Amino acid sequence: MSRLATEIHIPAPREEVWAVLTDFANYPRWSPTIQSISGELQVGSRLTVRILGPGNRATTVTPTVLAVQPNHLLRWDAVLLHRGLLSGVHEFRLCEAEGDSTRLIQSDTYSGFLAPLLGRLLAANEPLMRRQDTALHGRVRPAAAVTEQR
Repeated sequence: MSRLATEIHIPAPREEVWAVLTDFANYPRWSPTIQSISGELQVGSRLTVRILGPGNRATTVTPTVLAVQPNHLLRWDAVLLHRGLLSGVHEFRLCEAEGDSTRLIQSDTYSGFLAPLLGRLLAANEPLMRRQDTALHGRVRPAAAVTEQR
């Protein structure tokens, strides 16, 4: 098993971060790595996720939603080849932080026979996850300002 994780502090309440994170229709406007997401946000449903991976290679995966806890957790499982060969669980965890802000932890946990053998290749996803974190941070604050002005 192989795990990657990133963390970022976002100076906004979890509800605001969650609203941007789960607004799938607007991902093409701000996300540098997840080009699109479609599907129902409910446990057991399948999503269609188009990801711009290492080397700017676009890949489409159809993960199954494993957990949806509003304002706290979104987790899905993508079988990348065959469950026994390589699969990955992606997670966005939102934790309450000081000053009505949010600590976002994004992680990928890979399992299967190929996971240890592809460690270096899979590790190339970490900088992409950091770019996603930074873009989410930038998207949440303007979205919060628009909400506050209404």
